[in-house]
Parts: sequence; structure tokens; C-alpha cells
Amino acid sequence: MALMDQYALDIWRLGSHGQAPPPAPGSHEAKLLRAWWVARREARKELGAGGTAGRDEAQQRASRTAPRPLRRRAGRA
Repeated sequence: MALMDQYALDIWRLGSHGQAPPPAPGSHEAKLLRAWWVARREARKELGAGGTAGRDEAQQRASRTAPRPLRRRAGRA
């Protein structure tokens, strides 16, 4: 049975008993994503800027610098 078929059956069954219909499938996903995003933001605030709590200064500097370009070795004669 497809998702929409099940939803239609639930609407009919609850309607015949005089109860409110269930929320549409996927309608709560926006609320879940928002709650996850807020919780993630709060966790990042607790860890500090960028989530780098617990790393020493040298590791932070190394992670901010871009890697050097590769140099080609001179060909052998």
C-alpha cells in the first residue's frame, strides 16, 4: 500500500469515527529540521567559535592555512 493510500484510508477511518484527521505526510519535517538546526547552533555556541574547543593554537593555525601547491621535480637528463 502506498503512503498516500494509507493516508486516505486513515482520513476515512478517523472521519467515520468523528475524529480529527492526521497531519499530512511530511508536514512535520520542516519543524524537525528547524529543531535540529537550533540544537546544532546551540551546541556550536557551547563549543566555541567554529567548534574548535580543545584544540591548541598550532592545530587551529594549521587548519586555517591553505595547502601549498605541488612543485614538479625537474626531469632527469
